[in-house]
Amino acid sequence: MTTAAPARHARLGPGVSAGYASGSLVTGSFSTVPGLLLLPYLTDTLGVAAALAGVLAFVPKAWNVVLNPVAGRVSDRTRSRFGPRRPYVLGAGSAVGIAFAVMFAGPAAGLAGAAWAAVGYLVTATVFAFFQSPYAAMPAEMTADHTDRTRLMGWRVAGIAVAALVTGAVAPLIVRSAGGGIPGYRAMGIVIGALIVLGAVVAFVGTRRAPLEVAPARESSLRAQLAVAAGNRPFRRLLVIVALQSGATGAQ
Repeated sequence: MTTAAPARHARLGPGVSAGYASGSLVTGSFSTVPGLLLLPYLTDTLGVAAALAGVLAFVPKAWNVVLNPVAGRVSDRTRSRFGPRRPYVLGAGSAVGIAFAVMFAGPAAGLAGAAWAAVGYLVTATVFAFFQSPYAAMPAEMTADHTDRTRLMGWRVAGIAVAALVTGAVAPLIVRSAGGGIPGYRAMGIVIGALIVLGAVVAFVGTRRAPLEVAPARESSLRAQLAVAAGNRPFRRLLVIVALQSGATGAQ
């Protein structure tokens, strides 16, 4: 009697890992720059009251909490020749960069400029949800090997850290070097937005050779999935921590 050898999976090369990690430029930039500069932009440049500025900065973060599961479910149901996730990495990721630039391209100061920035931030947060949820789900479908998945996640986390450090340092410099005020923020929005688009494009192209090892599974309802999440005590604790962190960032 013979026993079947365990299935072997093709290892992911460093090119694929680096390509996937390039998407962290989208995550790191969106997570860092608005939290660093949006409130000063609203209060110091546009002249909005601090309390109102805090609300305008917080609402899109709360909206993301609601939208992320929906975005993930939409990508779960997507069927395309590029797989279920990569179209969102390219399309939504590029849209994040464009919306980010528009967010800081308001025509004037005061309430009109604040409304422009607030709507722009909400749109940016919306398309970011449709990037982030599919992007974070990709490692599980790119390889069935636990070591490769861990390596991919390590590349992604490292990429986010580098992107956050670089864009967090560069964005204020761009504002100052472009003369500050509304023109300075416009220039910053264009540059950071272009970097975000670049990250999305490189992530899409860089993962084109990655296999799709999707395990067939019976689709459950959103309510059933939420019930599973609610029954996971460590997940509930982590959710509270993330919500508090997002709230604190939005209220800074």
